[in-house]
Amino acid sequence: MTNLPYLTTARYNQMIALSSERSVQTSSAELTSGGVSGSYGEARNVQQFIGQELILESVQSYKDGAVLNHERLKFVRDQMDKMRETAVELQTRISLLRSSTLASTQELSIWCNDRLGYLNSILNSRFDEKYIFAGTATNVAPTVDLATLPAMALSDPVDATLYYQGSSSDLSFRADDDTVIQTPVRADDIGIAELIFSLRLCSTLPTTEKDDRLQRANDLCLQGHENIVQATNRLENSQKTLERVEESLLNLEQEVSENIKELGYRTDSEVLQDYVESKTRLQLTRYVTTSSLNSIKELIEKIPV
Repeated sequence: MTNLPYLTTARYNQMIALSSERSVQTSSAELTSGGVSGSYGEARNVQQFIGQELILESVQSYKDGAVLNHERLKFVRDQMDKMRETAVELQTRISLLRSSTLASTQELSIWCNDRLGYLNSILNSRFDEKYIFAGTATNVAPTVDLATLPAMALSDPVDATLYYQGSSSDLSFRADDDTVIQTPVRADDIGIAELIFSLRLCSTLPTTEKDDRLQRANDLCLQGHENIVQATNRLENSQKTLERVEESLLNLEQEVSENIKELGYRTDSEVLQDYVESKTRLQLTRYVTTSSLNSIKELIEKIPV
C-alpha cells in the first residue's frame, strides 16, 4: 500500500492565480500581471510562482504523511521489543526448569499458554485503524486465535501458514517523490513463527517428552530471538531512512518558501483589492483634476476682456 500526496488545493489555486492575472491585465493597464507585493516586489512569472506553490503543497503533504508513518514505525518497533522480551524470558524459564528441581513444569505450561494469548494481541494490534502485522492486507487480522491451534507434536515443523492469514507483501509508503519505505515485518516472519512454536512446544509437557520438548523449544526460541533482532534492525533502517527524508523535506520546504517569498505573488483577494483601490484612486484623481479645470475655466470666463 502506497500513500500519495493530493494536490487538489494547489491546482485550484493555480486556476485562481491565472484567472486573476487575466482579469487584472484586461481591466487595468495600471496593474502588473502578477500583482504587486509591498514587501517582496513584483511577480513577473506567474507560472514560476505556481510551480513553486505546487512543490510546496507536495512537500507539506509528504511531511504530514511522515508524521503518521514515523509514529506507525515506532509502534511496530515497540511491539517487536515486547516479543523479543518474551523470547528472552522463555529461555530463562526453560533454563530454570532444566536446572532446578524446584521449578514447576505446570507453571511453565500455564505461562506459555498465557504468552500465546499475549502474542495474539500484539500481532493483531492496529494502528490508525489498520492491522500492522498483516502486510498489505491491513483490513485483515493477521493471525487466528493461537489458543485454538491443535496441540503441537515434538517433531512438527515451524509453519507460519498454520496461523497467518495476512498478505505475503510488506506494507510500504511513499516518503517523497523518489523514496518508498518498507515496513519489513509481518506476523509470518520466521523469528515470530519460531517464538510461537517454541511456546506451543512448552504449553504441554508430557513426562515422556519433557526433556526433548524443552531442548527443541530452547533451540527454537534462541533462533527466534536472533531473527526478531534482525527484523528489528531492518525496521530501524526504515526509520532512519524516513528521518533522512524528513530532513530533506524540511530543507526543500524552506527553500521553496523563500522562492515564493521572493516572487511575491499575492492571493486572488489581495490582487482584487489592489485593483479596486487603484481604480478608486484613479477615479478620485480624475474627479479632482476635472473639478480644478472647471474652476479655472470659470475664473477665466469671469475676467473682463
